[in-house]
Formats: sequence, C-alpha cells, structure tokens
Amino acid sequence: MASYLQLGHASWNLLQDSDIGTYRGMVLSPVNDGPADVIAELNKLGVMRSGFEVILDPQMYNPAVDKGLMDQWAYFPADFATANHSDSAWWIQRGLEVVDQGAALGVDAVCSPAMFPKVFSDDYYSLVVDIGDATHRHASGKKLETLLTVVVSLRDLTNPERAYSIASIVSRSLCDRVYLTFLNEDVLQQKEPLKEPSGLPTAVHLVKLLSSEMRVHVAFAAHDIVLWKFAGATDISSGKYMNLRRFSPGRWEEEKKKGQPVAYWNEGSLLALLRNADVALLLRSGWFNGRDHSDNPATDRIMELIQSGSEKAWIKQSWLQYLRWISNAEAAWHGNAARAEEFLEESDRIWADIVDVRRILFQDRYNNGTHVRNWLNAVREGGKR
Repeated sequence: MASYLQLGHASWNLLQDSDIGTYRGMVLSPVNDGPADVIAELNKLGVMRSGFEVILDPQMYNPAVDKGLMDQWAYFPADFATANHSDSAWWIQRGLEVVDQGAALGVDAVCSPAMFPKVFSDDYYSLVVDIGDATHRHASGKKLETLLTVVVSLRDLTNPERAYSIASIVSRSLCDRVYLTFLNEDVLQQKEPLKEPSGLPTAVHLVKLLSSEMRVHVAFAAHDIVLWKFAGATDISSGKYMNLRRFSPGRWEEEKKKGQPVAYWNEGSLLALLRNADVALLLRSGWFNGRDHSDNPATDRIMELIQSGSEKAWIKQSWLQYLRWISNAEAAWHGNAARAEEFLEESDRIWADIVDVRRILFQDRYNNGTHVRNWLNAVREGGKR
C-alpha cells in the first residue's frame, strides 16, 4: 500500500525531491532531530504536509548506544539507562508521554515504545503488547493512530513453530497496525543483505500470519522488501543511510563514523548495491546495453558520471536512485505475491549469468547472489506454511 521514508541525519530534503518516487509518509528519528527541528521541518513542507502521514517512533530500543538528541524529548527520562526495563508500569508511562508529545507536534501516528530484550521470549512479546495497548488507549483519545512496535530476532526464528506463538500473542493487541523490525545479528556490515537462511522462512511466515489480522509495517527494510511484500506486508520504510535499511542494536553508530560516505549503485535486478568499479566493469562487458532506466531518473545521471570518468561525487544521486527503486518495487509487488516470487527467480537467473557465464567478480565478496537463493527458498518454504 505504501512506502515510508525512514528519516535519519539530514534526510528531510529528500521528501521534496520528486525523483524519490511516491512516499506515503515518514518515520521521525528523535535521535537525529529534536522536537523544535521536527516542527521547523514540517512547516517547510507547506502544502505537501497534508499528503504525508507522520509517524513518531520514540526509538527507546537500546540505552547502550549514543542517545543523540533524545534528551530533548519530554518522554525520554533521565533514568532511562538505569531504569528497570522489565517494569511494565514504567514502559506504559513512557507510552503515554510519547502520545502526549506526538499530539503536541501534530503527528498522525505513534509507535509504542519497545526495548531490546535479553531473551526474545513469549513474556517479552506479552509485555510489548501490554505497552502497545496502553499507548493505543491513550492515543485514541487524542485522535492518533498507534503502531504496535515489535522487534523480532531472526536467530529466534530457526524453529518454524515460533511464527505461530509470536503471531498469537501480537495479534491479540488492541492495535490494528504493527511496526515490525527484524534484527539480523549475523550481518557484519549494514550494507550486507539479510542472512540467517534458517530463520528467514519463519520470518516470511510470521509476516504472512500477522498480515491476515493486522496492517503490517516492516521498518528498516532494504532489498529484502521483496520478502515482506510477498508475505503480505502493507507498508515498508527505508532511508538513505545503510543504518536506516538494516536494524541492529548499534544502528546509529554508522552515522558517527568519520570519513566520506561511499556512493553505491542500486542494482534492483540483482537486489544488490554495487561499487563504482563494479558498475564500470559491467559497462565494459556490455551488460547494460539496451536497458531502459526511464522509471528511475537518477540512474542515467549516475551512468553519465561513471562513463565520463568524472570524479564528481554522486552520493546524493545514489540515495535518489535507491529510494526510487524502493518506491517502484513496493508498488509493483503490493498484493501480488506471485510477481514478487517471479522477480526473485529472474534475479537468480541474472546472477547465474554474471557469476557462471560472464565470470564477473564484484568488489564485495558477499555480492555473489547467495542471498537471492536464500530469499527464494524463504518465500517458497515460508509461503507454504
């Protein structure tokens, strides 16, 4: 149904660039923007504001990482790092305060606060439902929608039965929307594709189960949106930085690293990000000959820079190219599981041509098409459950 922009550092200007495609709304990032910043940026949108759903994610996941600007938010308490995070009353109070601040800012929806548990147990999911329900009751009185925040570890999904137990608990919530985040602890770099082949089929099944009862929003997504749209997810969100496309306990750390950001070419057909040298190699091999890029304006601009040998940075163009692909793909696969699976099958064939026929090796060793095979197995296995 919709793509949402997962906001991060200096992301607001992208909302006014038509080259990113169609985005239904945005997910605020209190780590990067204080309340005054949000008000100022929403005002800058002018008449465009009415066309966006603004969702406040309180981002109270992990006190071990840099809080950024969260101290500026009234709902974020001074004792966050030392509080008893197993105390449901403490979390419920946080949810009420998130609603109050969201209402004051004029947002359209809030995500219930949630945490990283030591163990992803049934008790954890029961707790987040209790928090979400209390948040929902308070938000309803202020005419705000509530998304139940649920964090799921792919490591916890190696047992196929886990999808049933989690879905049973989550679906009894008063919330009719769920903000679902998958944690992949086995991915060493955030630009790498989702791994955990034993857990992905259960993740697909979980989204499928939840989608039959709730409006599912998969957050911090990247090329793996093909899995979630196959499974029936209504909404997805992604952003310009790698740490907005992959969720991890230290997901904000990448923004703090010093040095020039690297521009990556988004190759949708491969469900992969390629380096400049990879694209140049494909160009020399004639791989791009005859391809039509009219549905993604930034693509030809990047291609011209690479072909000319220009050293002009194209980091912004890479963001536009990626976000436009996300928007196009979400629309193409929405409500059409067969089309999503067919895309994976075609991507696997294209990878076979590159690796086995053309014998091309990309700069990043993980870029070899293995993830596409894992994802194809995941939709076939998880889709049958």
